[in-house]
Amino acid sequence: MTAVPEDPGPADQRPAPRDGRRRWRVRARALGDAARLRTRRFWDGAQPTLRRLWWTEEPETPVTTVDRRAPEPLVVPAQGQVYVFLVRATYTWSSETARPELFGWYVDYFQAQATQRLHRLAVRYAVEVPPHRPRDLHAALTAALAEDDPPPWTYARGEVTFACEPDVTVHLDERVRRLLQPYWEQRIALECERDLARRRAEFADERDRRGRQPEATGAGPTPRAPDAKDLFPLEPLLPPPAPRPAPGQRPRPGEPQPPAV
Repeated sequence: MTAVPEDPGPADQRPAPRDGRRRWRVRARALGDAARLRTRRFWDGAQPTLRRLWWTEEPETPVTTVDRRAPEPLVVPAQGQVYVFLVRATYTWSSETARPELFGWYVDYFQAQATQRLHRLAVRYAVEVPPHRPRDLHAALTAALAEDDPPPWTYARGEVTFACEPDVTVHLDERVRRLLQPYWEQRIALECERDLARRRAEFADERDRRGRQPEATGAGPTPRAPDAKDLFPLEPLLPPPAPRPAPGQRPRPGEPQPPAV
C-alpha cells in the first residue's frame, strides 16, 4: 500500500526569508523618513523660542585704569652750572587696554622713558634761567609742555597703550635758599611796616573826616591814635574752665555746677 503525501494547506505556506528582510527594510526606511520629517518640523517651530533663549554676551565696556607716580626729583643745572633746580613731577598713567594685574608692571616699564623725556626738556630750558628764579623755569616748562611736547604722552607695547600726563613744579637749591633767606626776611619786615603805615594813615584820615563834621551832630569823644592792637586785633580768649570737684565730692553752695560730660 503506497503512502500519498498530503497537500499542504494555506496556513503552512511560509514566505521565503529573503522576502521578510525586504519588507522589514522598507518599513524601517518609512519609519525613519517619518521621524526625520517630524524632527525637522519640530526644530523649525522651536527655532524662534530657542533664539530668544540663546546666551548673548554684550560687548565689553572699556575700563580706564589710572595710577599716579611721584618719583625722586630731577636735578638740572641752572645758569652758570654752579647751582641747580629741583624739578618735581607727578605722572598720571591711564590705560584702557592693559589688564589690571599687569598695569603696575607696564607703568614701571614706561616710567623710565617718561622721566628721561622730561629731564631732557628741563635741561634744555634750565641752563638759561638764573638759579634764584624758579618761577621762570616753571613758566618755561609749562609753555614747552603745552606747545612743543604736549601731553598726554603715548606709549605702546604690543596691543597695550598707555597715556602719561606729567604735572611739574620747580624748587630752589638748598644753598640758594639759605642765601635768599635774609633777603626775604628783610623784605617781609619792610612790607609789614609799610602795611602798618598805610593803616595808620587810613585811621588819621578817618579821624579828620569825623572832626570836620557839623557840631549839630553832637561832639563825640576825641579819637585817639591807633595802636598796634587796634590795627591787628587778636581773637578773644575763652574763659578758663571751672574747677571740677573730686569724685564723690559735692560742690559748695554758690559754686557753679560743672558741665555734664
